[in-house]
Amino acid sequence: MDNSNTKDLAEPLLVPQQQQQQQQQHEEVVVGVSGVTETAAAAAAAAAFSLEHENETNASNSNGNGNSTFSYHTELNEMLQLGLPLAVSFFCRMAMASTDSSFVGHIRDAHNTPEVYLAAAVLSDMVVNLCITPPLAFNQVLNGLVGQAVGSQQPQMAGIWLQQSMFWLTLTMLPCLLGLRYVEHILLMLKFPADICRVAGMYAKYNVLWPIPNGLYQCLRFYFQAIGLPRPAMYNNLIFLAINALLNWIFVFGGPFRTIFPEIFGTPAWHGLGFIGAAISLSISRTMQGICYFLYMFTYKQYHLQLQAWPLRGWAIQHHTLHRTKEFMKQSVPNIGTLLFQAAASQATTVLVGRLGQLSIAASSALSTVTIPWSGTLGATTSTISAVRVGYHLGRGDAKAAQKSATLVLHAITLTNVLMAVVLVLGRHKVLEFATDDASVLKMAATLVPAMLVGTYLNLLVGNITSGVFSGQGRPLIATMLSFGFELPMSIGGVAVYILMMHGNLLGVYWWGAISGAIEAVLVLYLMYSSDWDQCADDAMERQEASQSTSPLDSTHSSSIGENGGRGGANDDGNVTESSNQVRRVLPIASRTAHADDNEESPLDFTGNQLDDHGDDMSQPLLVCV
Repeated sequence: MDNSNTKDLAEPLLVPQQQQQQQQQHEEVVVGVSGVTETAAAAAAAAAFSLEHENETNASNSNGNGNSTFSYHTELNEMLQLGLPLAVSFFCRMAMASTDSSFVGHIRDAHNTPEVYLAAAVLSDMVVNLCITPPLAFNQVLNGLVGQAVGSQQPQMAGIWLQQSMFWLTLTMLPCLLGLRYVEHILLMLKFPADICRVAGMYAKYNVLWPIPNGLYQCLRFYFQAIGLPRPAMYNNLIFLAINALLNWIFVFGGPFRTIFPEIFGTPAWHGLGFIGAAISLSISRTMQGICYFLYMFTYKQYHLQLQAWPLRGWAIQHHTLHRTKEFMKQSVPNIGTLLFQAAASQATTVLVGRLGQLSIAASSALSTVTIPWSGTLGATTSTISAVRVGYHLGRGDAKAAQKSATLVLHAITLTNVLMAVVLVLGRHKVLEFATDDASVLKMAATLVPAMLVGTYLNLLVGNITSGVFSGQGRPLIATMLSFGFELPMSIGGVAVYILMMHGNLLGVYWWGAISGAIEAVLVLYLMYSSDWDQCADDAMERQEASQSTSPLDSTHSSSIGENGGRGGANDDGNVTESSNQVRRVLPIASRTAHADDNEESPLDFTGNQLDDHGDDMSQPLLVCV
């Protein structure tokens, strides 16, 4: 769909209920609540077929939750449609950082050894990540909130949550960036070697430009991915992964200018900027990555308007009522503590490992360089899938489907880890050579692989439940309580005791991470399966204001709510309306297998313009995709 159609999307045609039957060239189904455009006839017919099919297969229970037939095959297909582009996107993002480390680990000059540069890079990243982590809570929450908005047929709420996310992330990130000026002093206070601290401090100052653009880019990615458009971010990340590698080659080692300058211009060869060239490359890549994505998705394609996942008043403060802002803060603020603790726990382990010597830091860094791209990709992808799919099912009131979806992701994590374990155990030496060519670092890192694999698997299970499932349920406070009440003494405390009091080694640190991960995995699995999923479904629909506006298949705003709070009622004709917690008889935008970015024709949307209790145009669109 080209940009000229966005006006039609923003100003839908209202069709009275009395005009539901029309004769067209092909058989059509006209839904008379939210409004129908003539170009949507074929898609509406497909939706009618879906309605008839699901009427035959869906079963109802007393409270309406979990009333749809759940197909593992269908759910897995939807997860793959969402997850594969997500995995590529996350892999590219993490591989971008690993590319910087790889270039840094191969720098040999008269100033420092590769070990010093590699240790300085990881310590600098440690402090930088701690500084910029808290504001990221305001974009992490989008996976669950937008998934719930789509599932409850309130896609315009997704746009409101995105605006909240971008505003609060930018506002809170500004003071956090001040910490990047004091990286050297922080590391000196932690008793790291002075030469490493000096190099790390210089490296951090060149990273100050990218955190805000990168954070806003994450907001946009999570928003569009949750409404069913993960592929543009995948293509964007693939392109900038190559661009970042090219920039590293140029800024670290001089690239083609090592030969171009003397051969063509007769000037001395340019050998790049060395160590700081990696930071400059990353800053340019991550800044331009977000800018290009915004220009394509928002300015050129305007997918937020095409999919009607945007409030009709646009960037208006009227959308952000006190009620909505409180709800957003309720979902996001607990994540600040969770993310900050997770980052602090990881970095505290790095600090403690630093007590074991420069070789241990370098070995740990080399191992992270080759494992984070796949383990971080798997963790981020599965957590996002869990948050979106669990949120989607709960948003439409299907508690049983949400629970089964969460379980399916856990099985996928297990299978993927088994496959990666085979690859890394058999080819550990070849894989580690990607990070460094230092023989002593390679030897120590190779001994850590088995313990790393066990700990990674268990921590992926924990992270998927706390960051994915609990987020989709709208219960982020549980993750925060676990972080401070359980992980604090188990992870940081346990490692501190092992290193400082028992004088342990690096291998023991990794095995302790596996042991503490196993204990926490048992706890979070119990919490997940003992959750009140029906109550989570009710809360999700209320959070997205599904009970305050009409169902797409109802004819009026007030009658569809009635005494059931959005779970069905009678319309003006006295007919029983569709229960809002059942499957909506449409193909939701978060679940489709065709994407608007694959074709100029966007998914067809039906919407009305009825104002909700907050004065915003929040009538629920009937979203159909063929």
